[in-house]
Amino acid sequence: MAMSTFVNVVTHSSVLMVLLGLIVFATADSSGELKFLSDVQVRSPGTSILPELEKVMGSDHRRTTEARVANLEEALRSTFVSLPKNERGALRPPAARHALHRLFMQLHGWQVMGLHAGGDTWDAASPVEALGERLPDDARRLFETRLKEYGLDLHELAVLAATLENMVHAEADVRLAATFQAVEQPMQGKQMNGSEADHVIDTYMASFVMGANLTSLSKEELLENERNILEFYPTWPETQGFLRQVQAQVMPNAATFGFEEVSHAVAEIGEQYGRWQNSECVGLHQTLLEHEEHPNTGRIRLGDFYGLAVNHGKFQFSESVSYLRQLGALDESEPSNLRVMIPNWIYGPNNCLASSGYYAVCCIDVCDGYMNKLERELGSHDASAEQLLQVVAALPDPAADLGGKNRTVSPALQRRLEEIAEHHNGRVPIHGRLFAQWMHHVHPRWCPYPHMSGTIAPRRAEEQEAVTGMKVSAQSDEIRQHMEQSEGRKSSAPTDGMCSSMWSMEEELVDSVAHERAKTSREHNSGFARAGFRGLFFASAIISMVMALAKLITKDTLMDSVGSGTGKKPAFACVDIGQTYAV
Repeated sequence: MAMSTFVNVVTHSSVLMVLLGLIVFATADSSGELKFLSDVQVRSPGTSILPELEKVMGSDHRRTTEARVANLEEALRSTFVSLPKNERGALRPPAARHALHRLFMQLHGWQVMGLHAGGDTWDAASPVEALGERLPDDARRLFETRLKEYGLDLHELAVLAATLENMVHAEADVRLAATFQAVEQPMQGKQMNGSEADHVIDTYMASFVMGANLTSLSKEELLENERNILEFYPTWPETQGFLRQVQAQVMPNAATFGFEEVSHAVAEIGEQYGRWQNSECVGLHQTLLEHEEHPNTGRIRLGDFYGLAVNHGKFQFSESVSYLRQLGALDESEPSNLRVMIPNWIYGPNNCLASSGYYAVCCIDVCDGYMNKLERELGSHDASAEQLLQVVAALPDPAADLGGKNRTVSPALQRRLEEIAEHHNGRVPIHGRLFAQWMHHVHPRWCPYPHMSGTIAPRRAEEQEAVTGMKVSAQSDEIRQHMEQSEGRKSSAPTDGMCSSMWSMEEELVDSVAHERAKTSREHNSGFARAGFRGLFFASAIISMVMALAKLITKDTLMDSVGSGTGKKPAFACVDIGQTYAV
């Protein structure tokens, strides 16, 4: 009987060891995969960018940069958080370029050269190009290395933005120095009175709004621009009022002024002018909306567009068909009834002032402001169609402060969004052409239609004329022809909630590489989670078997002990769901 007991114990113990081995295998199946994630080495530059930049640019640059960084980080935060990132959690060059472009447009109305896509893809240029030729080579290499090898985190992105602002202010000082010389005011020693300071700033701004390079103008040309500004810029008196207002903010109660004080005022004027000047854009926008072909379509017939110039003296509405096409502002879905897409025309370079070697002042994109709110709500680079519909329904209209009203997303547009999600395996990337196209149809008055890269070449009027050798304004015969064609002709209003038949399933993402990495990471994490769940489920099943087997061992051993008549207690205890049996 003792031998039988021994065999039973050995047999059951062997089974126990097998089952315990299965438990280890089951848990290792999930934890091993999860451990793989923790073993991934994320590259880091190792040092903060500011001390490195200080070595190249000096302590003054660091001081002015640090004064700006916190505010810039906050302005960038929602966009940074929502953009797809690399393994370090940083932005690759195309996403950094996209974020900085939107930042400067929203803050200052600056369309920065090298940041604006201009009909190309976002990865076509490095955002460091926006810093211009005056940036020391070592500083350029520092930013380029960070971008290419590590990407930029939020702080580094803000440092790049602050560096660009510093370069803009340095350029403004060079131009201001030329203005001081033109009006024969010394830059050192003498202090100016209020009227003299006003004259310097007015002379500077007259050439600024006319897009002239002050450093290349003679003294006579600078002064002539100031004398003739009203002829070219009828709203100059309003601009002067804005200048005096900013001067009072920067230099309150000041009686005398030197170059440094005027420099501070000019820097602040440059940062505020774009948002102040945007009121003209709002006026143009409202004028076009009043002549919309159908309500909430964001389109005006080309003949009616030209009619505003011919019949109402609105000379701004006179671009030729070829120029409108290059701008991406022409809806040619009905060749016999050409229409101008209002937001594409408003936000185009045709309405920009070439004010600086670094940027042009342009109309501020209302839809970008809406995207900022959307990004804050989502906190992710993509979302399900259902989630996006909920967020869009809850957000106010992009131009609520201009009288815009929320629109109900039509069933047709809901289906379109679901198609985009299906195209991307169930998630909609919000920084891509397809979602921007969907937003255009949801808010056609405020969100521009996104063209595929390479299909348009938007340029400022003077640049277009230099490239093509042709005037951007339509000839009188062209204007008359389209006005006559529009008479009595009006297409039927859309009935499916779409603003036009312009729709294609062609996709372009801001950063397709980072998006694909994020997608792969999500799939892996989902797979790991499923594996972990299966492992835990398998382990729990085996544990139950172990407990049942332990009971069986105890029972068999006890029976053998009783049957032998020895009356001795076995030398082990068995746990059974919280109870200990000594047998």
